[in-house]
Amino acid sequence: MKKLALSMVLLSTAAFATMRPIPEDEQITPLLQGKREITSLVDLEKMGLNSGETGLDLWSGSYWPQYQGSLGVRYRDPSFMSLMSSHEQYDKFKELEEKTPAYTYMGKENLLSPAEKYDLIVGDDSMSLTKYAWGLGEKNQTLGKVPTWRGICDGWSSAAQMMPRPAKSVTLSTPQGRPITFFPEDIKALGSLLYARAQKNVIFLGRRCYPVVGVFTGGCDATNPGALHKALANRIGVQKKTFNADISTSAQVWNYPVKSYKFTYYNVFNDEESGDFRKVYEVFEKKHRFIKSGRRHENTYAIIGVRAEVVYADMRDANRLETDAKAQDVSLVKTYLYDLEVDRNFKILGGEWYSGAPDFIWAPNDLKYPLTDGELKAKPVTPEQIKNAAQVSSKAGQPLSLIVEKLFEQSKAI
Repeated sequence: MKKLALSMVLLSTAAFATMRPIPEDEQITPLLQGKREITSLVDLEKMGLNSGETGLDLWSGSYWPQYQGSLGVRYRDPSFMSLMSSHEQYDKFKELEEKTPAYTYMGKENLLSPAEKYDLIVGDDSMSLTKYAWGLGEKNQTLGKVPTWRGICDGWSSAAQMMPRPAKSVTLSTPQGRPITFFPEDIKALGSLLYARAQKNVIFLGRRCYPVVGVFTGGCDATNPGALHKALANRIGVQKKTFNADISTSAQVWNYPVKSYKFTYYNVFNDEESGDFRKVYEVFEKKHRFIKSGRRHENTYAIIGVRAEVVYADMRDANRLETDAKAQDVSLVKTYLYDLEVDRNFKILGGEWYSGAPDFIWAPNDLKYPLTDGELKAKPVTPEQIKNAAQVSSKAGQPLSLIVEKLFEQSKAI
């Protein structure tokens, strides 16, 4: 970070910029769900919120990439694993799946994919969810290639905070009485897909960046630093919940839920660091010295540099373990450099980025459990009703919530 702020001054376009307070669509009120918003650095310090961590058990999991076949890939089958390790495209996976259809796994159903196991359990002879999973490759390929970043990280990042860790394997029976074991990775996969395709009314702050040549969407300024700072302190520090961040500022989307954060403050001109913001703030005078001074909030009294270390729960490849615990989790650490604009009471008004910057932040609606299309009118009870509801829902890539909820409930640690 040394001399970073000073070098950035040389790039200032302050004379041509316009004021940029925290946008209306980045106000964190929806994240707080009726709780009081803490906006002053003085109050944040008094409450010990310069660092914080979630109280949730955020489990790691796969984003089930489409280029591998999504939930259709038999990740426990060595022949499929060899393709996965060589990063082959979906057509190679699909070719192998078609050569060895599900019925050839009689007696070794545990090697089947999460989607295949689900179809067998609900009695769907059409294998609708499996077909949906493989169809994603065909729908999203360009010139025979599916972008490797496309998957269900939105579903994983939501399910990891909304559903209990699948700690152990669960065995269910098909309508014909055949036992099929769902391992923790299978259960995580179905929970992630449910949230990716059936959750509604998410809390969304900001706009996605679409950096298309000749098109300006307004979403590539990234989340305002003031909004991110307050979201971390209030949602993570106070409420012990979490939110998801798209850490990519390109057209790609990579969603991760926040595990913890730590703020260190620094002077934007000499890089002096301190845990006490009062020792390093700069009064907003001789404004030409500051980067993007013309974009600053009209009530800005001082500028304070922030080094925020944010730890996210991370994704990983599906494993073949029969149990799951924190030892299998991985984390991703991002360091963000930005400044905050504050008024005379040190209330956060906005800020500007120096490095890092998540594209947008959001959280699932934790007041409503997702229901699939086949469950909206009535809860299916009989085997025939479950089969019919599953076939309706699978067309939209939605595993029935009643099946997913049962798997998670039986799999959680006692």
